Amino acid sequence: MKYRISFLFLLTSFIANAQEKVTHNEAPSPVELNIGNNRFGLQFLMNKHFTPASKFSFLSVTSFESTYNNDINNLDFINNSQVSYEIYKGFGVATGISVNRVSGLTPIVGLEYVFVNKEILLVLTPTYHLSKNKNIEGLALIEYKPKLTEKINLYTRFQTLYNYNSENNQHERSYMQFRLGVGISNYQFGLVTNLDYYGAAKILKENYGVFLRFNFK
Repeated sequence: MKYRISFLFLLTSFIANAQEKVTHNEAPSPVELNIGNNRFGLQFLMNKHFTPASKFSFLSVTSFESTYNNDINNLDFINNSQVSYEIYKGFGVATGISVNRVSGLTPIVGLEYVFVNKEILLVLTPTYHLSKNKNIEGLALIEYKPKLTEKINLYTRFQTLYNYNSENNQHERSYMQFRLGVGISNYQFGLVTNLDYYGAAKILKENYGVFLRFNFK
């Protein structure tokens, strides 16, 4: 109960003390469909400031995956959502929630760093779970999308998550994702590699295929 009260207090304090400063670069909010040899999946990323000049922002990374045989035991869902307060040039403190099928749902506190320009998106967010297992979690995402021609961009992404149970001294959930393709206007498409690891034994589920993304402004 005390963790929930602390979480609500932090979230309320962040919002109540919002300030407006310089205008920030805004990344688009992409929705991705990927189809692989073992599973298909959806992913959604949002990283938006409350207003263009606000120090407060909302970051949410959601992934869903399923096998093709409609087996409910193979449904997989991960979400990390947090409100952050920028202290200096993209670096800030954050609070929110984390949920996955191994650790369940728990409030979190942590740090956040976001860098955005026309070619690069970088997100780093180490967090601590306010739960009895005292999990430590790290999420990192980098996109690199330089121009190839006037209308076509290279699109690459590396994304990883690691969730560690410090109470039991063991791995709980992690993944590595790779994307390689091209972008035309608000669309990106190309090749997918997803490597998902589960539990203390780090059981691996591999998926290789293709993806299609659309960016909402």
